[in-house]
Amino acid sequence: MAIQRITELFAKKLSGEATENELQELDEFLKDHPDEQYLQEMISNWWSSGHIKEEGDNKEDHFRYIMQRSILQTADETEQQHAPVISISKGKTWLRIAAAAVVTGIISFGAWKLFSTNKNESLAAKPVHENEIVSKPGTKSKLILPDGTQVWLNSDSKLVYNNSFNDSLREVTLEGEAYFDVVKNAKKPFIVHTTGINIRVLGTAFNVKSYPQDETIEATLVRGLIEVEKNNEPQSSKILLHPNEKLVFNKVINKVDAGETAANDKTASSVKSTLPQRISISTLPTSVKDSNRIETSWIYGRLLFDGDTFKELAAKMERWYNVKISFANNKVANYRFGGSFENENIEDALHALQMIHPFNFNITENEIIIDKK
Repeated sequence: MAIQRITELFAKKLSGEATENELQELDEFLKDHPDEQYLQEMISNWWSSGHIKEEGDNKEDHFRYIMQRSILQTADETEQQHAPVISISKGKTWLRIAAAAVVTGIISFGAWKLFSTNKNESLAAKPVHENEIVSKPGTKSKLILPDGTQVWLNSDSKLVYNNSFNDSLREVTLEGEAYFDVVKNAKKPFIVHTTGINIRVLGTAFNVKSYPQDETIEATLVRGLIEVEKNNEPQSSKILLHPNEKLVFNKVINKVDAGETAANDKTASSVKSTLPQRISISTLPTSVKDSNRIETSWIYGRLLFDGDTFKELAAKMERWYNVKISFANNKVANYRFGGSFENENIEDALHALQMIHPFNFNITENEIIIDKK
């Protein structure tokens, strides 16, 4: 399909003028080109997220401004910067002109390989550029990778991939926690690198928790099949994880007894006994919904905990609420809690915990000190 036609369809969709047939034509193109689906969402989100502001200023000035900013803003977005507000007039025809300018500018910039007249033509070697997406403490993010894979980033997490992503391999590096819903492509395996293990998939949904300060790395499979191997140990046997199985890799000790690990995991119902050192696998109950699992509840806006010590729970609350928690009493730090937080603020959450165990707390800005009552 010609670039001019796709630009027109995008522009009409953004301005609200596209007919059902035109929307169907655009959808069919995106279905045939799954690698490009993320661009439509990025442009749409950019257009509707406050960068467009309705005013009645001079149209010619706006047109020139949009043409300039649409190119510059594409580069800014890759660095996670905020765009300036663009003002446009209210008429739908002008909206379509502005939308076309934005789409054309982005395509002209060349940051996104949306339309290739020849997929097999040889391309000159391109310099490696890393894309880094960060979800700060107290926030969560959702993104769509160039292959259409959806990723949810938990608070205080970082995902990195370079501009060769989707060329032959789809590789990302994770620090923190993320839930992946990977688009299936047998020719291009999807690999998640962490500090201790690598996870290789073709098309599946799974959660990975790999915070630098944690003693363990966890991988929980929701559907599909994943292959796990330890970093820098190609001779070690690879592990296949099946749906509703959870793998725990211990970064600190040299050997983990699988039976003891599972006994301490209240969600585990069975354990595989013959495993490489430092790794244990448990099978999770199939009757529990993802929104009620400790491993995946965060995607649904819920912080679940079951038998955590106050110190362990505090680490999760620090990321969840973007606060710093310290203990003035070791006995209080070893209190154990079970429950969940959804819409509570940090003060409400602490008051709820006080109903289980008595303690005092003092909040100064974003720093909290916990002491005995």
